[in-house]
Amino acid sequence: MSEDFFSTVKEIIKYGGSTFAALVVMSVYMTTDGLFIGNFVGSDGLAAMALVYPVTIIFMAFGILFETGGSAVVSEKVGAKKKNLAEKIMLTNYFVAIIFGIIFSIAGDIFVEQILNFLSNGHEQYVTDLAIDYLKISFWGFPFLLTIYLTGAFMRCIDKPFHVFYLLGSTSIINIILDAIFIILFGWGLDGAAFATVIAQISGTAITFWYFRFSPQKFKTSSGIGEFEYIWQEIKIGGGFAIGTLMMSFIEYFLNVVLLWNEASELLAAAAIGNIILSFVLLPLNGLDTGIQPLMSKLFSAKQEKKYLRVMRYGFSLTMILTFAIYILLMIFTKELTDFFIAEGEIVTPEMVTFLRLMFLLQPFVGIYTWLSGIMAALEDEWRNILISLTPLAVQVPLIYFLPKILPIEYVALNFSLEDFFEAALAFLLIKSFFKQKKISFKKIFTAR
Repeated sequence: MSEDFFSTVKEIIKYGGSTFAALVVMSVYMTTDGLFIGNFVGSDGLAAMALVYPVTIIFMAFGILFETGGSAVVSEKVGAKKKNLAEKIMLTNYFVAIIFGIIFSIAGDIFVEQILNFLSNGHEQYVTDLAIDYLKISFWGFPFLLTIYLTGAFMRCIDKPFHVFYLLGSTSIINIILDAIFIILFGWGLDGAAFATVIAQISGTAITFWYFRFSPQKFKTSSGIGEFEYIWQEIKIGGGFAIGTLMMSFIEYFLNVVLLWNEASELLAAAAIGNIILSFVLLPLNGLDTGIQPLMSKLFSAKQEKKYLRVMRYGFSLTMILTFAIYILLMIFTKELTDFFIAEGEIVTPEMVTFLRLMFLLQPFVGIYTWLSGIMAALEDEWRNILISLTPLAVQVPLIYFLPKILPIEYVALNFSLEDFFEAALAFLLIKSFFKQKKISFKKIFTAR
């Protein structure tokens, strides 16, 4: 039993640990970005970040779509010893992602001003203008961001998971250094943060090109592109995650509109701080569970039941330990964490602290949902993940609308916590029927040795 435990944890660390570490580095970058903006641009910069955040989520949604679906399909082909086909699917993914990224960047640059002005409706125009300038620069990094997402996924598929850390880590370090130069030294403010991000994403793409062309793990570009039917399969697998993330974008925009119309700009800044802080929860958790998805896919396709059940069990344990450790820190040190992001001379109001604590209130349920969804993605269950992804829309939008009508405006943050609970509950109910089809049960996961 002890040998099984250590060998399984070693495999989880091999696959999930590197992605976890890489996304910890990325979350540090996001936090550092917020620290630079909060302390050197001020609360208006943080409020603009809140307006920008929904678009950032859209970027993440498409990255997750390609990453989750691509890693599941390619891992299955690698596990089935179809290396040439796996390489062809990988190249096709890059081609589709780059073309889509360019189209999305052009469209975003054209329409972002009209969209943000419509949503703000004349409220906090200075903040809206800051957000527009930031996004017009950021859109041009989107094709490069998709390339980085795909490369991280494929590095895990070819059994080089620790290289994900080097890719994302180096990209994040470049971003942090450029943030300091552009924001502090040059005084470019929010535009400096945008330029730093785009240049770092271009650098990550350059690292990707070098990795597959000149490293010992040389990529066979002679495989060509094709097999576009697998792209549709990937969309079905990763669609639930992508739709759920897109729903988050819409919800964040709706929340921003409600805060703007209630003239609660300090809560707009608090929302930006909350989203930055939560990156410490969501990104590492996503890194751990996404990282071990290829391992589960391979073991399940190879019918190694004891091994994939152990991966599920110990993956859950690691996820929940991480979730609760971060949750305790968030709830105890809410005020102190907020102070880090506020420039000297600006005040952290009690309403801001209340808003953030309500936002964090039920965060442990995020760990449960992440683990359950990761299993469904690894075992290529599509429709349940898509159904779960619609939960935020059904729960959060009514809450954001009605809570300010019956409670003080800062209590609108309860929508985040209640949605965390309902999403985890629905995922649990749906996965029970999924497990029944696969002849798995929760009892089997937690008792099989």
